[in-house]
Amino acid sequence: MTPATDPSELPDDWWTAAECAAYLGITRGTWTAYVAREQAPSPERMFGRSPVWRPRTVKTWAESRPRHGK
Repeated sequence: MTPATDPSELPDDWWTAAECAAYLGITRGTWTAYVAREQAPSPERMFGRSPVWRPRTVKTWAESRPRHGK
């Protein structure tokens, strides 16, 4: 079996960087910068060259991240 490389072919139970960013309301570049600086979870799996995360991981991280003014 050949690994999926097109994000549209990824299973629904994994989010691409673009989907993580969309959920958080930030740009894909901001999400990848957070990951690179270890301020966000590392990818949990690779589909070809596409890093992916479980939605639960991203949602849990988002709930625990600090907010300005709170």
